[in-house]
Amino acid sequence: VLKGLGFEDRDFERLTDEFSGGWQMRIELAKILLRQPDFLLLDEPTNHLDIESILWLEEFLDGYEGSLIVISHDKTFLDNVTKRTLEIELGKLYDYKASYSGYVEMRKERREKMMAAYENQQRVIAEKERTIKRFMAKATKTSMAQSMQKQLDKIERIEIEEEDTAVMNIRFPEAPRSGQVVIEASKVTKRYGELLVLDKVDLKLDRGDRVAFVGQNGQGKTTLAKILVNALQPTEGQVKIGHNVSIGYYAQNQAETLQPNLTLLETMEQHSPPEMRTKLRAILGAFLFSGEDQDKKVSVLSGGERARLALACLLLRPVNLLVLDEPTNHLDMLSKEVLKNAIQQYNGTLIVVSHDRDFLGGLTDQTIEFRDHRLHTYLGDVNYFLEKRKLDNMRQVEKTSNDTAPAQKSEAAPKVELSYEERKQLQRAVSQAQKKVKELEKKIAKLEKEMADPNFYNQPKATEKLKSHGAAKEELEKYLEEWMLAEEKLNGN
Repeated sequence: VLKGLGFEDRDFERLTDEFSGGWQMRIELAKILLRQPDFLLLDEPTNHLDIESILWLEEFLDGYEGSLIVISHDKTFLDNVTKRTLEIELGKLYDYKASYSGYVEMRKERREKMMAAYENQQRVIAEKERTIKRFMAKATKTSMAQSMQKQLDKIERIEIEEEDTAVMNIRFPEAPRSGQVVIEASKVTKRYGELLVLDKVDLKLDRGDRVAFVGQNGQGKTTLAKILVNALQPTEGQVKIGHNVSIGYYAQNQAETLQPNLTLLETMEQHSPPEMRTKLRAILGAFLFSGEDQDKKVSVLSGGERARLALACLLLRPVNLLVLDEPTNHLDMLSKEVLKNAIQQYNGTLIVVSHDRDFLGGLTDQTIEFRDHRLHTYLGDVNYFLEKRKLDNMRQVEKTSNDTAPAQKSEAAPKVELSYEERKQLQRAVSQAQKKVKELEKKIAKLEKEMADPNFYNQPKATEKLKSHGAAKEELEKYLEEWMLAEEKLNGN
């Protein structure tokens, strides 16, 4: 179970408080799965998992004999593990005897029938209201009108949740044409001290290329994305940006750049070219901000809401290179569909880091897997990549099972042992990183407690503290990565 969720043998004896939040979520999931309960309730179980771990979880749940309820925005996961779908709409529960894809079709049919019934009821109500109004004008028919009004009041009104189909037409604004070569990374290496993340990787993207970055967590996907947009400097190698290239970059910490004293609508206006001004409310609605929410201050938003707002702002900018790092983490089904539809119509160059197979499906024409500090390119979308990887894994299993014992020993022979001094150095690196992580987590928790106070933003030092909070989070991410890489190198030999 632990291996299926991405842990290595060397992790088994570690204390749980040594792991980051995302990995602690995996530990909790492992504990629940191992209990083999009669009834299992999983709330967004795939949020902290990479594609390989999600595939393993699907296989595990396929063999689970108890009852299962899953809350998830991962369509492919739902299709693979469920056979029944419950939908909550306007306080009512609708039960569909189908997996997610079947539910979508059945829901469409139900809504068409309900819409017909709703429109018919509205015609009947309008006719009765006209009759009542006419009768009330005549003294001889007042009592009849009052009786009709009582009957009308007793009618159970059909309610239908409104669907704004206009949001599906949201598009990225037209961007200036870039040169043929958009971005080129040559021999890029990234180390934290002695810890290697990327090893002499090359990447060249031409105008119109659409690339997905996939792979297990901690393999350098986000690191390379940051290097490409100049948010992080490589240890070695260089990155060249092509002629007339304008970059749009979305990352989870993008939300930290939002101004807390502005409203959501003012934030959008700040980022919007004039021709997009009429679409701002529709875009906010597509990202789950409707009605009065749009006039709230950024300061009262949760972390997830700020991330959605930062993503909505990105839809306003005319860029010809779009780099998105886990853009779907805080989105619901409709928001993901709106974003995917906009990206499919986008004619610039795209890099997207994601573990959401449904979102990635058909979105890119290349998939780059990050494995063993290198890039492995597959000329197709995520579904092509998964099929190829399945075949590669099967071939590897066949090769291993056909190898003789001496051959296996000779394969293992080149394994390099760390020297005593190297192990001591790595152990020191782990210890120092752990210490810094604990210090930074305390600092961030203290600042966030202050930020939760509505009067915080009236303080003279509010801006300074916000900057300190953003810097601490970036530093925390750096030390977490150092910690993980030191552990990998220490236990991988």
